[in-house]
Amino acid sequence: MYRIIDWNELWKAIYVNSPERLQKEHDPAAVWDRRAAAYRRVTRDEKQATEQELGILDLAPGETVLDVGAGTGRLAVPIARTAAHVTALDPSGGMLAVLQEQMATEELSNYSCVRMRWEDAVVGRDIEPHDVVVAAFSLGFYDLAAALRKLDAAALRGVYLFWHAGEWRSPEEMALYRTVFGEAAALRKGYPDYIYPVNILHDAGIYPNVRIYRAVWEAVYDSVDEAARTWMGMHDPAPEALAPVREYFAHVLSRNESGKYVEASVRPTAAIWWTKDR
Repeated sequence: MYRIIDWNELWKAIYVNSPERLQKEHDPAAVWDRRAAAYRRVTRDEKQATEQELGILDLAPGETVLDVGAGTGRLAVPIARTAAHVTALDPSGGMLAVLQEQMATEELSNYSCVRMRWEDAVVGRDIEPHDVVVAAFSLGFYDLAAALRKLDAAALRGVYLFWHAGEWRSPEEMALYRTVFGEAAALRKGYPDYIYPVNILHDAGIYPNVRIYRAVWEAVYDSVDEAARTWMGMHDPAPEALAPVREYFAHVLSRNESGKYVEASVRPTAAIWWTKDR
């Protein structure tokens, strides 16, 4: 098929323009071990976005699921309530330790953890094929085409990807990134949006379903200061950034009936999935 654009090479060119992306590629465990506590705090109350994703997955009881980039278990834990078995793959031991704590809290034992980079995993050796493979906001690979081929190879029934459509954060938070890191650095913080994996899949002869929806993300904090400290822990800005970060949260947080501080954002999101011929 004639191609004007090599989407995977374009993705790579954008990828290498960011020192942060390259650091994650080189040693993702070090990055996410350091951020595990803050990430757990940020994702603890993301119930609506999680329910939206679970509804799209539409898992059947008895299926096996591989969650690539499982993190602290935002999806893996509720999936384990339905699936026969969940394999959580993540390079960060700190993130997987939180996942294991949450599985234990819910008295779930039908799971296993694989601590490694997806790039290093070999299907059939490190990972057996599963009915369903999920990668939710975990496509930060240098060679995205190779990673997608492996996701496809690991799936018996289908593959489900979740990725952002448009800018990777809300307009308000993108403005904060520009304030804290500068315009150029803010552009290098995230990754290109869903149209890249869709076109890379198309070039590989996989024609996925795509659904754009508005994902509802929430985080609940005890105070403005807690929200600001959590954001700082996730993004590692200079200490002097605390003032604009606190000002941002003072503006965007609302109080709920319990007096807690709620951050709510609605982000255009892409669900990308395809099923396998059996």
